[in-house]
Amino acid sequence: MNKIEATVKSIEESDAVHVVTFSAKDEEFTMMALELPKKVKDGARVILGIKPSFVLIAKEKSKDISLTNQIDALITSIDVGKLLVTIKLKSEVGIFESLITKKSYDMLSLKERQKAVVMMKASEISIIEVRDGA
Repeated sequence: MNKIEATVKSIEESDAVHVVTFSAKDEEFTMMALELPKKVKDGARVILGIKPSFVLIAKEKSKDISLTNQIDALITSIDVGKLLVTIKLKSEVGIFESLITKKSYDMLSLKERQKAVVMMKASEISIIEVRDGA
């Protein structure tokens, strides 16, 4: 599980859906959720979790995509298996692990020490710990 220490920047709610914006270092993340722990309020410190299979990789950021969570990173290691490839990336907010198919890996021609972009859907980010409420 990828973990990001972040602070709740804002919470919007409509029809039982919450859109929460977080800040971590100089990056901003957006999460979509149906329920939130009661302690999650503006200013709360939290740990966000993202499964490696939900971490997408691109060679550059894109404005022509519905993913708002896009973070610059550097590929630090690649473990190529028969069907799947595990890629570790270092960013300003921490280390990410991504699990992609070998076909995607071959298509992107990824290499260690290459710059990349870590991408995550807002619906795939979760709060796994609330450090403190504001």
